[in-house]
Amino acid sequence: MRLVNIGVAAVSVKVGDFEGNKRRLLDLIRSAKEEGTHLLVTPELCISGYSLEDRILWRDITRQSWAALAEIAASCDNITALFGLPVVHHAQIFNATALISDRIICGLVLKKYLPAYSVFYEARNWTSWPGGVTEINGVPAGDLVFKLPFGLVTAEICEDLWSPVSPAWERVRAGAEIVCNPSASPFTPRKNETRKRLVMSAAATLKCVYAYANLLGCDNSRLVFDGGGLIASPAGLACEGPLLSKRAWTLSNAVLNLDEIEHSRMENTTWRQYAGTDVQQGQTTMIEAGNGTFTPAPAKRYAAQQPRSYYLPSAHRRKQERDPALDELFDALALGLRDYFEKVGVFKKFLVALSGGRDSALCLLLAVRAAKMLREGRESENYADYVSTLYLPNGSLSSEGTQNAARGLAAELHVPFRVVSIEEEAKVALAKAAEIMGGEEGVAPMTRQNLQARIRGAMMLNWANNTEGLLLVTSNLSEAAVGYSTTGGDNQGGYSPIANVPKTVVTRLLEYLSERDGIRSIRPILDIPPSAELAPGQLDETDLMPYVVLDDLLYLYARKRLSLADCWRLLCLRFPEHDTERLRGWVLDFAKRFAASQWKRDQHPVALKVMDLDLDPKTGFRFPVTQSIQYELDELKRATPLD
Repeated sequence: MRLVNIGVAAVSVKVGDFEGNKRRLLDLIRSAKEEGTHLLVTPELCISGYSLEDRILWRDITRQSWAALAEIAASCDNITALFGLPVVHHAQIFNATALISDRIICGLVLKKYLPAYSVFYEARNWTSWPGGVTEINGVPAGDLVFKLPFGLVTAEICEDLWSPVSPAWERVRAGAEIVCNPSASPFTPRKNETRKRLVMSAAATLKCVYAYANLLGCDNSRLVFDGGGLIASPAGLACEGPLLSKRAWTLSNAVLNLDEIEHSRMENTTWRQYAGTDVQQGQTTMIEAGNGTFTPAPAKRYAAQQPRSYYLPSAHRRKQERDPALDELFDALALGLRDYFEKVGVFKKFLVALSGGRDSALCLLLAVRAAKMLREGRESENYADYVSTLYLPNGSLSSEGTQNAARGLAAELHVPFRVVSIEEEAKVALAKAAEIMGGEEGVAPMTRQNLQARIRGAMMLNWANNTEGLLLVTSNLSEAAVGYSTTGGDNQGGYSPIANVPKTVVTRLLEYLSERDGIRSIRPILDIPPSAELAPGQLDETDLMPYVVLDDLLYLYARKRLSLADCWRLLCLRFPEHDTERLRGWVLDFAKRFAASQWKRDQHPVALKVMDLDLDPKTGFRFPVTQSIQYELDELKRATPLD
């Protein structure tokens, strides 16, 4: 049996941190060799970081990447490994993965499919590999299959797997038995289940071993990668790495019998018909790589991986009380926040201005979790030293209920809590606004509300200056959609961890954490109707609409790109408890607010992206600041419901 020990690694890297990234990769190599790994697969662009954006246009990025690769290669004795990096050829930048075997850089496989949708803008700077083979930095590059002592290995990079016809098809037809996929696939809840289906399908269809390695953590600022790692054969999944680990890297190994790949191809008539057709001349080249001998992995290890029954699938006990999507979402938000705090490297504390409401409560829970993850969890016992909270009331507008709710959560989480009144400052600000407008009657109601938020914003920024803290912005996706925030007020801060989380999901996540972790102080917060507490009796859902309606409407319009009229028609069916004309009015109000609020979204602080729907204009949702939607409003006013 050709028993090959394959390892897939999830690695947390930082853009442009060549020394730090190299150290982590060298630690990983040492561990992989201790595990007896024959073939190690690491994530896409793990040497330079994936989220390079326009930084890739600086020529030193590719030079430093290649120099780091050469140093890494020197440590790859008695192991074959793939590492991702950018390379330049004829003034074109390519996304490459380099195969190293026994200290030799044997060749580069180049990325073919470049995503330019959602958060991806790879086509802006990178060039798609058109096919064939060339030479870059003195080694072959392009469509390559590597002949190693244990078998034939090739690669494709991230998006290549998601394309209708992946490059792996031609490469397995040229003989490849193992397809490696270095990837940088951002997190969304349960996305790894989709990856798993893709990897297993590729292994079954191509009759190969498919080894998938994903980036881990936040390498720049916005995207968080969930790591994991998958190894599959035609028989099914052989290995699955941990998701959203707090460690700098993880390594997951499985032993595969490559003789089974050969047998599977010999037996399958469909495979033989496909493989029998001519490979396009000049597209795929076989490279002799690795001159050493091959010692198979221990058969005991291979046997231990086999299922208990070859006839019945393993029974997976399901814990009904756990919700994997919510578990993953909370862990991803905390991991992204932890990584931003550590990788920026200038902060000493997480700062949260508690309001007694749901958004700030979730931000505090995330800050506590992130603090417990600092230095891979080595500071978990001292987490409270890294978190501070404030409650900033304004006289009678700030209720006793919200103050008690905020205090109760801070107390249960054992983090510092202080109350600092803004009542005096609010009176001064109102007086100055009246002076400017020639009398208090000239001060608009909205200005009376906003000046309070702006006082809080200024005080919180000063707080951050004094403590060298990372001030968390507590705005959510629903508020960003309709501009329900104050510029210079509650959108002020250093990082916005829940800006991509809609209000209904904030609520569901708090309910879940309250039950899962037994945090009793969350219940009083959930019992308080959402309110900005900037005016007497103010309620968010009175100002706007029920959040369940708003969030559905936001998804239908901004994610599914339905017309306003069709959004209304679907809402009428989804919410029959509401009058159709009431719903029409809400849709009209939403549309006007949504179109008019893009300038606010342009100014929002750096935020994490964790959902398919992303309104961040820098990377997610390119929406015009100046435009007309009048034709859509007119169509909505004339629309009739569906039967």
